[in-house]
Amino acid sequence: MDSPKEQQNHEHVTQQAQTHLIQLDVEETVTAPVKRPAPKTFGDLTIIFIFETIGTGLFAYGIVASNGSDVLISAYLYAAIFLTCKFTGGHVNPAVSFSFYCDDTISSWTLRIYWIAQLLGAVGGAWVAYLILGVVTSPSIKSTNIEWMLADLCGEALGTFMFVLFIHIQVHEQTRQTNNDIAGILWIALALFFSRQLSSHTGGCLNPAMGVGLELFEAFWLNDTTKLANFWVFLFAPLFGAYMASTFYNSIYLSLKK
Repeated sequence: MDSPKEQQNHEHVTQQAQTHLIQLDVEETVTAPVKRPAPKTFGDLTIIFIFETIGTGLFAYGIVASNGSDVLISAYLYAAIFLTCKFTGGHVNPAVSFSFYCDDTISSWTLRIYWIAQLLGAVGGAWVAYLILGVVTSPSIKSTNIEWMLADLCGEALGTFMFVLFIHIQVHEQTRQTNNDIAGILWIALALFFSRQLSSHTGGCLNPAMGVGLELFEAFWLNDTTKLANFWVFLFAPLFGAYMASTFYNSIYLSLKK
């Protein structure tokens, strides 16, 4: 029979073991660190601003000069991305920039720089096109009845979804189709060509900078603010499509690829 002192020591040891087991049961799991975009310096942001403005301006000029030709618009996109990809990633589209913000590739501050540059580039490209070609044009909504407007919204959102999804597949290392820059840009230009077929009602804008920037220039130049009546279609539908593309790529496409 144990003495009272031995019993007390035995109870103390048992209590320590039980306490240790309880601590193991409630131990917190270690979570992976949240991915954050690398900070950009002032010089980086300046380069992004300059080249995104130039690249988007070139693309805007091409849209006006193409007279609606899908082939020429895709060719001008190829040229704009080729010119800017080494410095900015070749976004030249606020929806594309927004999709990379959604998957934490760029920060909210960097996104603002992209958007400002892209809008200025679109307006500047429209102005240059007017000086050279004498043409003022912008995307337009042919009818405001509910069925047509729904078709416009769905077409812009779905077309942008497909276009941005192609871009994510190509630029991310896990799913990249080719490591050749020339072929990669061609892949993206072809993606625009086919995605534009999904939004024939609106002319396949798929780019808020083109929709808003070209309409702003036309409304100002012609002193006709009615041109801006439906700009929200070209703004919100592509951004929604880009958000859905980023979500689909990261949540579904990558998991299926594995």
